[in-house]
Amino acid sequence: MLEQLAALAKIAEIDAEALRSDNELKEIPERIAEFDNNVRRLGALLAAERVELEGAGRLLVTQEGEIQNQSQSLAKSKAKSARARTLRETDAVEKELEVIRRSMKEREEERVNLRAAIEKRRGSLAKHEKELAELERLAAEERQKADGRIAELRELRERVLTGRRELAATLPAEVLRQYERIRDRKGAGAAAMKNKSCGGCNTALTPNQAVSVFNGDVFQQCARCQRFLFSPESLKAFADAKALED
Repeated sequence: MLEQLAALAKIAEIDAEALRSDNELKEIPERIAEFDNNVRRLGALLAAERVELEGAGRLLVTQEGEIQNQSQSLAKSKAKSARARTLRETDAVEKELEVIRRSMKEREEERVNLRAAIEKRRGSLAKHEKELAELERLAAEERQKADGRIAELRELRERVLTGRRELAATLPAEVLRQYERIRDRKGAGAAAMKNKSCGGCNTALTPNQAVSVFNGDVFQQCARCQRFLFSPESLKAFADAKALED
């Protein structure tokens, strides 16, 4: 029985190490996906900024056209003022000139503000373009590192699992099924007894159960988490004795 418990403990150790590899293999694509999402978000932001900048540029052209038209209207009104013959005509032209000047002043202020906004947006766009280039570089580096790490983890996992099948063959089929069912649900199907408690969930064992786990005479399970229990001290003593026999 101790030999079977030693096999079960070794399988649990193998599975724990394989699980660490599995978890990292799962985390790597998630990390790469996060990089890719950040690249896409920043790219979308840049695209929106470019559209906004193009719109502002078109608006600036429109404003400059309006100012030019108003300048021409001002010149015509001035010429009309020079030709005025009566006071009434002069007053009407002056009112017309005042309206044009006020409108031109407003358009000039709008143009100044728009040019300032365009320059600010260009600065923001240039900054974000640098950030995107850096993020794309980091994402490419991360993908390259990830490819290498994935290959390492797969090789490690394969190496770790070497011998597991032979160990599993020494266990009763029902024990192995229960162990794997518990492992799949809780991450570990077996746990070491520590201070007469389950090392998986810290539940205290009854005195009789603790003695049974220490003796290794039957497969004992934690009453709370159902993990199979083993005594590291007993298994070490068993391994040492077996080594002396060999």
